[in-house]
Amino acid sequence: MAFDIDLLARSPDLRALPAWEARVAVTLRLWVVMNKLGRCPLQAMAEKLESRRAAAHLHLMLEEVGAAWPEPFCVSPPCCPRLSHDEALILDMVRAASRGDRPGFDRLLSDLLPADARDPLFTSAALFASALS
Repeated sequence: MAFDIDLLARSPDLRALPAWEARVAVTLRLWVVMNKLGRCPLQAMAEKLESRRAAAHLHLMLEEVGAAWPEPFCVSPPCCPRLSHDEALILDMVRAASRGDRPGFDRLLSDLLPADARDPLFTSAALFASALS
């Protein structure tokens, strides 16, 4: 059986996501852009997420992701309808944490991070998911 290289290149389409997931993905991109510009992203994040508390929790979670990831995480350009693999993974993390699915969360990250690095990420993702609801 031949490997389909196109499978590797496919990623979720922002326009096909539920509204809350699309807002989170756009907010991830906003966080990256504002940080690169040396500006505090919290107010803009709060406006996108319609919650200052959710924005603060996402900001902290992304700081932890940045510290834990073995290399910088990648987001798609703001105008791109396709999610980067890291954006899709972060959404998967939030989905798993919102369900309290720690084994599923660990399966997502077990090839990337050791267990001790996944603990604070799960907590952050769960707090963010709770703040969104």
